[in-house]
Amino acid sequence: MKLRGIKKKLIFGTSAFVIAMNMFNFCAASLQDKQNEYNSLDNQIKNNQNQKNAIDSDIASYINEIRDLDNSISTYNEKISNLQAEVNDVNSNIQECQNNLQNSAQLYNSAEDVYATRLRAIYENGVPSVFEILVSSDGIGDFFSRLNVYTSVLEYDRSLIGNMKSQKEYVDYLKTNIEENKITLEQLSYDLDKSLSELETVKASKETKVETLKSSKAYIDAATDALQAEKDKVEKEIQDELAKAQGNTGFFSGIFKWPANSSIITAGFGTYYPYGYAVNHTGVDIGVSIGNNVYSAASGKVVLAKTVTTDPNGAKYNGYGNYIIVDHGVGSDGRNIKTLYGHLSSVNVSVGQTVAQGQVIGYSGNTGNSTGPHLHFEVRINDRCVNPMQYFN
Repeated sequence: MKLRGIKKKLIFGTSAFVIAMNMFNFCAASLQDKQNEYNSLDNQIKNNQNQKNAIDSDIASYINEIRDLDNSISTYNEKISNLQAEVNDVNSNIQECQNNLQNSAQLYNSAEDVYATRLRAIYENGVPSVFEILVSSDGIGDFFSRLNVYTSVLEYDRSLIGNMKSQKEYVDYLKTNIEENKITLEQLSYDLDKSLSELETVKASKETKVETLKSSKAYIDAATDALQAEKDKVEKEIQDELAKAQGNTGFFSGIFKWPANSSIITAGFGTYYPYGYAVNHTGVDIGVSIGNNVYSAASGKVVLAKTVTTDPNGAKYNGYGNYIIVDHGVGSDGRNIKTLYGHLSSVNVSVGQTVAQGQVIGYSGNTGNSTGPHLHFEVRINDRCVNPMQYFN
């Protein structure tokens, strides 16, 4: 009877343990899925942030280009304004030349009329000879006087016509020259207007691109907000799942996943003599090269994620180098269980983060008090180091 009772107890205990293990494995798998989803969302958020940074850089570049275009447009407007003033001056000069030309033409025509009248009179009456002038004169003085007057009138008429003709030709030349300048200025104004129009078109195109980029940024912001909300939701689900797992099993299963891809143990737990004298080793050293994945031995919460590169004095007092401590809660015996991962090259988690069994939490390295690349792994029961090997199958 006693033997049967013992067997029943053993069967019941074994069954309970198997059920607990199955439930734990199911929860661990669920947690891993959730953690993978969380990491995927986190990566998407980071990618969105990178896209936003690129967009901000493009916007800043376009804004600088638009500012340069505004300066060029302002310069062209100033040139066009100055040219317009010159065109106005030329038009004014042309108008003045036209008025002068008209006056010169009138004077020329008037002089020609006078000259023609004199010529007709001379033709009709004949050209007075010197003798006729002498006979009609009252004396020698009057003769020379009449002769000089007659000669002067003819010379004056001839000179007047020549001067009017020269003035008309000069004014006509000025008008032609000014007209040519006007055409040149108008062509230059046209070229400037065309360049200004092209600048305005380029500026409008860049402003459109800026607005498009801003719209893209707003879309990414909205998408990021949605991803962040989903990430927060998944994080809560992870915490709820972890609490549920602890509530269902009632105890930590006591079985860890090996924290590295290497199975080589270069130093065991307890006392050993690496330097010719006894050293109390608080964990096991797993021989693994730099940069390999380091896995959480069980689900839990990160309570420490130390990076000595951020602490100038950390390397002097921290033999672990970069290291992580994960709290796995309370075991079946009511004691708290933690694991430590030391000498890491980098840390992949942060304090307060919930992690699943087998999740990558960091990468192996050679930081701190280390003679070569390896992973230092500890198990702490109520903060006292124990032999980690008892927790592996």
